[in-house]
Amino acid sequence: MALTEARLRAARPADKLVKLSDAHGLQFWLYPSGARSWRLAYMFGGKQRSMTLGPYPEMSLRAARIAAEDARRAVRGGIDPGPRKNAPAVSARPAATTFGEIREMWLAKEARMERCASTVTRNARLAQIAGELDARPIAEIRASEIFTLLQRLEADGKFETGKRVRAMISHVFRFAIALDHTAADPASHLKGMIATPPARARAAVTDRKGFAALMRAISAYEARSCARDALMLLALTAARPGELRLAEWSGEFDLEEGVWTIPAARAKMRRAHRVPLSKQALAILGRMQEQSRALETRFVCPSPRPGRPLSENAFNCALRSMGVEADVATAHGFRSSFSTIANDSGLWRPETIEMALAHVDSSVRGIYQRGDLFSERTRLMQWWADEIDAMISVRPAARSPDAMPMHGSAW
Repeated sequence: MALTEARLRAARPADKLVKLSDAHGLQFWLYPSGARSWRLAYMFGGKQRSMTLGPYPEMSLRAARIAAEDARRAVRGGIDPGPRKNAPAVSARPAATTFGEIREMWLAKEARMERCASTVTRNARLAQIAGELDARPIAEIRASEIFTLLQRLEADGKFETGKRVRAMISHVFRFAIALDHTAADPASHLKGMIATPPARARAAVTDRKGFAALMRAISAYEARSCARDALMLLALTAARPGELRLAEWSGEFDLEEGVWTIPAARAKMRRAHRVPLSKQALAILGRMQEQSRALETRFVCPSPRPGRPLSENAFNCALRSMGVEADVATAHGFRSSFSTIANDSGLWRPETIEMALAHVDSSVRGIYQRGDLFSERTRLMQWWADEIDAMISVRPAARSPDAMPMHGSAW
């Protein structure tokens, strides 16, 4: 019978070793001393073998099952995942003990855990940056080797990339520890060793007059109607750019009910988020749907390149082509514009605005607030769409340098 967390917590030590089986060789060992650990029994080279996966509860039941499956995958690939006793020279170690092999197991595990597509892609990219470690036996890699790699990234001004590479390497080492391939995580000692540049918020126009000028500029943009519609839809929904550019018609949009459901796999907070669609948003989506049908694409925001969505920089590139500079406004900054103007209006509860932005309230109030305030958010998003319409329709009385500033801090 498969194990459960409840059964594991209820297990009590006895006078002799207690073994509880899960499935496919995974076992929970409870020692008379009270120590608890995960073991995996497997066949390799025609012989019965076993290995320690990790201690419980540090390694949960779910994590143990994932580690066991990764070990079984190594066996199917002709690699013994268990540690070798009395191993001779380092050069005689099996290939499974290299950083590259363990990293591939970790990447496969991350993909199975239903990480969003952008996270999986980013992990693969970070793994390529750390590729010089691939051939090294993971048990022999020292902190100084990793630090040399990180210093090169820092020297190139890639501070955030350096931090993410360090974190990725640390994840791989912790996974290797769980598989008993090494005893320590040298990357953990390098936390905080990469310089941190001053934090900069994404540029956003947060005053009503400036945002109105921006909306008028987008509304008048005729170079690419698809880019104009996508930017306007982004403003109307206050969604994250990545959530919109990767959106697909099937399974996400209910135009009759006026709801866009962003799937958990793509949402930043890893949970599905329902977005109420205003009348104005539905009108834009109607035009975009006709365009998608003509192009025979599943994407709401298709790229000029067949079969692909808009690129990651498409929204900001469109703004730059309108003459709106990067230090003035960004596509992600539309969310700040919405939040500031909606809060300043005094018409809406802060928690409703935060819920519209798909933010998670970690306070006690957030724990007890289980609903998504959808009815109130529907009214909020229609109010916001009407406000944008009003901003676009009211033109400046006279053209002046201050009427529609597009550069610098004149916004």
